[in-house]
Amino acid sequence: MSNGTQVNLATVGSDELQAMPIAVFNACLEQMSAEAIARFKRMRKLSEAQKAAVERALSDPAGAGKSGNGKAGAAVSGSPREKPEGGKPARNEPACPRQPVQASLIKDIFLRLIAWWEGVDTDALARSRGIKRWKRKTAVREAAAEPTKERTEEPTPPLTRVELLQKLWGDGFSLPGGAEFALRVAASAKLASGDICLDLAPGLGGGARAVAKASGARLIGIESDRELAQAAAALSQAAGQTETANIRPAELGGLGDDDFGHAGQYSAIIMREAMFAVEDRGGMLSAIHRALGDDGSLLLTDFVLDGNPDRPISEAVAHWRAAEPDGAAPWTEAEYREALEAADYIVERFDDLTAKYLPLVREGLRRFHDCLQNAKLPPETLPILMREGNLWLARNQALESGHLSLALIHARRALPTERPDLKEADAATEEADESDNDISMEQGRAE
Repeated sequence: MSNGTQVNLATVGSDELQAMPIAVFNACLEQMSAEAIARFKRMRKLSEAQKAAVERALSDPAGAGKSGNGKAGAAVSGSPREKPEGGKPARNEPACPRQPVQASLIKDIFLRLIAWWEGVDTDALARSRGIKRWKRKTAVREAAAEPTKERTEEPTPPLTRVELLQKLWGDGFSLPGGAEFALRVAASAKLASGDICLDLAPGLGGGARAVAKASGARLIGIESDRELAQAAAALSQAAGQTETANIRPAELGGLGDDDFGHAGQYSAIIMREAMFAVEDRGGMLSAIHRALGDDGSLLLTDFVLDGNPDRPISEAVAHWRAAEPDGAAPWTEAEYREALEAADYIVERFDDLTAKYLPLVREGLRRFHDCLQNAKLPPETLPILMREGNLWLARNQALESGHLSLALIHARRALPTERPDLKEADAATEEADESDNDISMEQGRAE
């Protein structure tokens, strides 16, 4: 996508269209005629936000196809707006230019995505919108004063999704926090050498390898994303941890009974930032309970919704739910506690880690920004950047809104001695079994 080339929405793939931020979508609509927009609407499946944007564009035919006459392009390219005869500014424009608004890191990332998508210069786009670019405060390097050596630039190969995730979160990781955060999550289980732990969302396996190395426990990972699972297995092999951090993909139909092993097999089961997208969470909690040994630990980090019933869901949370590829229906803390108790767990802790998690997400977004700023990436990488960037921007904004939090949940498999109702249920089951045996013996004597 060279400068001056406009993206035709009709040629964008379905996945790229669904991952496209609404700001980018609106910018693309501005370059289309009303007839093209109407045809595009009939041909493509759109999200609710995209449908609304299309309707707005069709209701204002004067705003469509601006680039065709060469005038709208001035706003994108950063050239000054046209003035009426006599050189005086238009009545609805101020006589003096306004001071540019300082962009935040997140806004600057959006600017870069939009500029790349539209094939225009980022600085020019920022000037046209009255925005001052965000810049990281860095020390001046002495090497900067040295003359630049001419180099022959080689074509940059496309970044794979696995490579991009590691640029965001570190080598071997696909979630924020790295080894330190993974060890913090697992600390409550007090794993020791010889313990077996199941990780139901290992991603690229960095957390599983860190926990296995620190505790001496054996980690078994089952990852639903096959691309990440295959990469994780290769990374474990390269690290010499095939046995201690063995990661494999889940079956195409999702997790099954066989994935949880035999009853009481695991000392702990870990699941990071994934339960909010599980449709049958009650069934998942029951399957985990069966797989845990006596006093075994369930360790979850998950996005939890604000429990205030009088507080409507914010726009940021609604946008995040739409951005999640597998959907998002987060529970409140009360709903989590109720479900865990119903599945015979004892909740040991329910900690809000949002304040510690947000800086980790922002650091990943800074790396994402640096990747956009410094790397010369080919167009094939764009869909990957759009999906991952949009997802983590949406998560960051939802957490910042205060309507969503990141919780660390430690729940233990309740023992009959800790739950009188379980003890009574077990006793009733034993009495029923004895009664059935007595009846069978009586029938045998009668025969």
